[in-house]
Amino acid sequence: MDEAFRLGLQGDRSKIDALPAEDRPAVEWAVALMEDYKRIGTIEAREEYLAMHTPGISHVGTADAVCERMGWVADLKTGQLRGYAEQLAAYCYAMMHQTFEEEYAAHVLYCDQQLVKSYRFTLAQAREIVERILAEVRDPSAEPRACDYCDWCARKDTCPAVVRPVEEGLAVIAAPKESLAEIRERLLGDPEKLAAFASAWKAVEKEVGEPAMDRLKELLEAGEPVPGWKVSKGQPTEYYDADGILYVAKEASAPLEGLIEAMGGKMSAAKFKTWAGSLGVTPLNAHVRQGKAITRLLQDRGKQKQLKN
Repeated sequence: MDEAFRLGLQGDRSKIDALPAEDRPAVEWAVALMEDYKRIGTIEAREEYLAMHTPGISHVGTADAVCERMGWVADLKTGQLRGYAEQLAAYCYAMMHQTFEEEYAAHVLYCDQQLVKSYRFTLAQAREIVERILAEVRDPSAEPRACDYCDWCARKDTCPAVVRPVEEGLAVIAAPKESLAEIRERLLGDPEKLAAFASAWKAVEKEVGEPAMDRLKELLEAGEPVPGWKVSKGQPTEYYDADGILYVAKEASAPLEGLIEAMGGKMSAAKFKTWAGSLGVTPLNAHVRQGKAITRLLQDRGKQKQLKN
């Protein structure tokens, strides 16, 4: 998708058209957005000109787009929302070092959510962020910490920050208990034990439980006997595509309201605004509806505690 995005900024749609249908709109949105951002500037999207040589860092990063005239750098991100402030600070520091500018902007394009997160760094701010991280890395007493980027790390399988919580979680499971009530009472009555157990259990589930279940499914689907387990396959769901829906709507001269209700009666705000915008219409704020607030549990990596027996 990064390559399709960069080529799309150069007027080449070949990689965009080759993407799966579900990924195409996300990249097209990002390309259109960059066209608005560049104004009178010129966007550089050729990969060979996007290397980020950040002072003090031997690794060379690669941005997805740069507009030197307007003083910004952009990076396309897929998947869930994550924080990339440090990465973008390093990119801005590299660009300021190269262009002798005192300020630089950075845009993170979360294309799956069609959302932009923008930053602006002064030279001093970007340098402070980069040098702080470098100092932490070079600190001889520093210990590894688990974070959102562990899945991309080549040392993950042997890193104590990842392995230790899994060991602790498995130790809790193996610890002898007289009853389920005793287990629940021990954990639910103590917030610190509950928090530590939840962190350990989450690590076990992700690093051991999910791969184990995936492997179990693979064995069963390959015809291997696994005592106590079998595969259950349901019928595939059926649906009608746009052509089928339009056929019935035209044949019956269906009222628009009825068709909308039959399809669920609502559309996500982001998709609706994109659709309305493509037709040159601005939706009315009076028509906005809000669902229930979504509550999610998130781990605060800086406040995790060791599990207490």
